[in-house]
Amino acid sequence: MPVLEMPVEEKLMTADEFFQSPLSATHELIEGKAVFVAPVGFEHGDSAVDIAGYLRAFVRQRKLGSVVVEVGFVLRRSPDVVRAPDIAFVESSRVPEGRQRKKFVEGAPTLAVEIVSPGDLWSEVEDKVNLYLEAGSAAVWIVEPDAQTVTVRTVDAAPRVWRRNEILQGGAVLPGFELPLAELFEA
Repeated sequence: MPVLEMPVEEKLMTADEFFQSPLSATHELIEGKAVFVAPVGFEHGDSAVDIAGYLRAFVRQRKLGSVVVEVGFVLRRSPDVVRAPDIAFVESSRVPEGRQRKKFVEGAPTLAVEIVSPGDLWSEVEDKVNLYLEAGSAAVWIVEPDAQTVTVRTVDAAPRVWRRNEILQGGAVLPGFELPLAELFEA
């Protein structure tokens, strides 16, 4: 008699279950499923620290909110999606307080910064950028160390590519912010 195999339905995790899980240290939650996120190389980490430093100094001096790294943001519910941009700016009105500071942030960051690593697939980077924008991010910066460019994406404008010899502007999200890309991309 033939054996019938019944498909096993995988239980989807909520953002709260994911937060309590040890998987949250090495994974992101995509449509309720934990997806492994590989560690990054030195160049990626070095770029992240530089950008976060520039952003944090600017934001703190003006009391605009908080700059964080690798923090989970709940971008969608049912099934839940939790992504962690390399760097994020959260404006003051949305900075979590009290016990909420220990959890993932509900909603998208004001600004998400993604640094492209050599092994990243462009389609996955695009999916992540689109998800941030759909969830409410005002802007996403895509930093490409190999190309020495930063592409700024917003919902209401065409992408703007900033090159090594230019000074990245904060635009409407961070008026007055300037980052000389030659300093960011110096060897």
